[in-house]
Amino acid sequence: MRRAAAITLTSLLVFACNKKAADLASAEAAPSPAAPKPAADNAPVDETPPPGVDLSQLDQFERKVFFRIVNRESSACGKAHSLLVSVKTDPGCRKSFYAVKSVVKQVDSGHTDTEVSEYLTKRFRGAARRSIDIAEAPMKGNASARISLVEFVDYECPHCKRVQPVLRQAVDEFRNDVRVYFKHYPLGSHSNARLAAEAAVAAQKQGKFWEYSDQIWANAESLTPAKLEQIAKDVGLDVARWRKDLESDAVRNRVQKDRNDGSGLGIQSTPTIYLNGREYTDTRDIDSLRDWIAEELGR
Repeated sequence: MRRAAAITLTSLLVFACNKKAADLASAEAAPSPAAPKPAADNAPVDETPPPGVDLSQLDQFERKVFFRIVNRESSACGKAHSLLVSVKTDPGCRKSFYAVKSVVKQVDSGHTDTEVSEYLTKRFRGAARRSIDIAEAPMKGNASARISLVEFVDYECPHCKRVQPVLRQAVDEFRNDVRVYFKHYPLGSHSNARLAAEAAVAAQKQGKFWEYSDQIWANAESLTPAKLEQIAKDVGLDVARWRKDLESDAVRNRVQKDRNDGSGLGIQSTPTIYLNGREYTDTRDIDSLRDWIAEELGR
C-alpha cells in the first residue's frame, strides 16, 4: 500500500510540473496584447471656438492649423491640460487666453506649427525677468504705474523712431498703469547716434529731455552738431550750459553706462524693449503691446 501511495504521489507531482511547463510555454507562444495608444492620439480635436477669441481672419485651412495647435499645446499656466481647455475652463489663467490670441496672429502670419510652438515657449514659458538700472533714466507716465516699459534705442535707428508713437499711445491708453523709461544704446554703425544721445542727456540736466528727444526724432536723418545745437535753442535750453554739459565726462559716462547696461543684458539690436523686466518679443504695434500690458495686469 505504501508503495502504491508513493507512486500515486510521484505521478501527481510529475503531472503538476508538466502542466506548469505547458502553461508557461503556452503563455510565451501567445501574442502580447497591443499597448494602448496615448489618450491624446485617440481624443477628438475640439474645434469649438474659444470665448473672446476672434477667428474670423482665418480661412478654413488656417482654422484647422489653429485648432491643432491649441489642442496640442499645454496651458500657459503649467497645468495638465491644453491651451484650449485652459481658456474654456480655467478663467484664472489669463496667460492662456493671451497665448491663444497670439496663436491666431501667428497662424494668420503663415508661421508653421514648430515656429508657433517656439514663440509660445519664448513668450509664455521661458521669459526670465531681468533687472535693469533705471535710476538715471528719464521717465514719462504715471510714476506709480504697475507696468514699466524700458526702451533701449539708437537715435539713428529707423525702427526706433517708428516705435515711439506706439509707446506714447501705450502711455495714453494705460494712463494709470504704464510708464516708459529711456535708455541709450547708440550703435557703432551710426556715426551721429552717440553724439545725439549725449546731447539729449545734456538737455535732461535742464529738465527738458523729452522735448529735446522729440526734436531729435523729427530730425533723425540730419543729426549734425549744428542741428543738435539748433534743437537746443528751439526747445529753450541755456545753450552755453548745454554746450558745457555736452563736453563733460559725466554726460559721456552716462551714455556709456546705458550702453554697458544693454550689453550686459545681451542686447544686439535696437529697439529692445522690456516690460516689467521681460523682453518684449512681439511685433512693435499697439495691438500686440496692448495684449502684453493687459496680460501683465491680469485683465
